[in-house]
Amino acid sequence: MEQQQTVDASVSAEELEELDEVYRENSRELWAIFYSQCSDPERAYDAVQESFLRLHAHRGEQIRDPRAWLLRVGQNWLRDVARRKSSSCKLTPALDEIVNDRFVPQDILSSTENRQAIRHALQCLLEDDRKVLVMKYSLNWTSVKMARVMDCSAAAIDMRLSRARRRLAELLEEQGYDHE
Repeated sequence: MEQQQTVDASVSAEELEELDEVYRENSRELWAIFYSQCSDPERAYDAVQESFLRLHAHRGEQIRDPRAWLLRVGQNWLRDVARRKSSSCKLTPALDEIVNDRFVPQDILSSTENRQAIRHALQCLLEDDRKVLVMKYSLNWTSVKMARVMDCSAAAIDMRLSRARRRLAELLEEQGYDHE
């Protein structure tokens, strides 16, 4: 039996277009942030989808900042899933897919070792540290943009980034990795 997709009659074409636009503008970034929290690409994708489903179903007061609203919904959903499953996520090699690396051929061999060391160190960091590092270095977000999403000041973001970088460097040093 063929299943036919239907659209809620109470939703206008204009509302669907707006939802589609918000999805196109934010889904990739949301996925990367959620991925930084759980290190599971499928669970991060599920968090994005759940956030947009809830946005679509939202009938309350006007949402001023859809990205921040979606981020909060997705983060809460991830926390709920983690509580229910009571299992921690594991960092997977898929992190390499979201890191914006530019290697020359002669660096490829050493880059594999570097990525493994960084992946292991990231796994040991707190969730907030991973989150700010992913937003800064994978998404190339400014401190101002990160501050809007995380509901704090740009100065607080700069401090979090500084501390996260320091903790990452310390972990890499403990692993015997020489960084610059």
